[in-house]
Order: sequence, then structure tokens, then C-alpha cells
Amino acid sequence: MLDYTKTEIIAGMFLILGLIALAYLSVSIGGLKIVPAHTYGVSARFSNIGDLKQRAPVKMAGVTVGEVRSIHLADYYASVTMTVDRTLALPEDTIASISTAGLLGESYVSLSPGASDRNLPPGGRIVHTEPAVNVVDLISRFAFGGAGAASTGGSSGHAAPAPPSPKNPAPRKEQLR
Repeated sequence: MLDYTKTEIIAGMFLILGLIALAYLSVSIGGLKIVPAHTYGVSARFSNIGDLKQRAPVKMAGVTVGEVRSIHLADYYASVTMTVDRTLALPEDTIASISTAGLLGESYVSLSPGASDRNLPPGGRIVHTEPAVNVVDLISRFAFGGAGAASTGGSSGHAAPAPPSPKNPAPRKEQLR
């Protein structure tokens, strides 16, 4: 057999430990789960997901309870599949909305539980959704006076009168002139 010195054995063990540490870091940073997670999948369809990306957090009351697994187009809607912690039972009438952390922060899915007695089954679909808010659209509406001019069909800049209500009775003819 070959004669190895003590220094060579220590160097070999150090190399093996370094390779194991490198493999562990590669797997953990890459997001690959070796141990199965205690989650279940649900999906939701949105008319607009804004800047939502895979692996974005899913939050409830500000607490991260899952993550976005996949996003694809289905029947002209964005279909988002997400995983949620198995200990969290979502009512059937849960509302999923796309929110943003701060003004220009990352997008995430926010869940608001409903009041239904029945829970959403694993693999179920959240029916009530709210799309992402388009910040550019909001700023342009604010800057250019909203949709009032567009809805009246004219460019005068005057908004249409409010419909009659108990607090706003129908105007008399004298008031319209």
C-alpha cells in the first residue's frame, strides 16, 4: 500500500469537507429542496400581475406563508400557482391580490381570508382576485384629471353631474343653466 503522511490526509479531508460545503450552498441558494416542504399548492387567475415573479413571497397579514411557484398565461389571464404552509387553512372565499412592497418595491401575493366555513382543498383555485395596481396609470389619471373627461365624450374638462341620490337630489332645470 501507499504511505500517506499526516499532512496529506488532513489536506484530503479538508478538500472533501470543502466540496460538501460547496454542494450544500449550491443546493440551498439555488432553491432546490432536498427535504419535502410542508406546503400545499393553490392557484389563482389575475387579469394583471404587474411585476410579479416566480419565487415571490405569498403573505397574509404581512407574514410570509408561501411562495409563487409558477406563472403562465391561460385563456388570456395570468395563472399563478403558489405554495402555502400546510398549517394554514384558507377559506374558500379567500381574496388574493397583487401588492407591492413600497412604491417601487417587489411585488408579492397578499391573501385575505374570507368567512366561509369550508376550506380551499389542496390544489384548489382562489376565485376572488384583485390585479396589480398600475402606478403609471394612477399617476396619469391624477395628473390629467382622471377619467371624467374621457367618460363625458368631450374635451371640455368638466365632469358629468352626479346621478341623483338621497344626499344629492336631482337638480332642477334652473340649476343646470
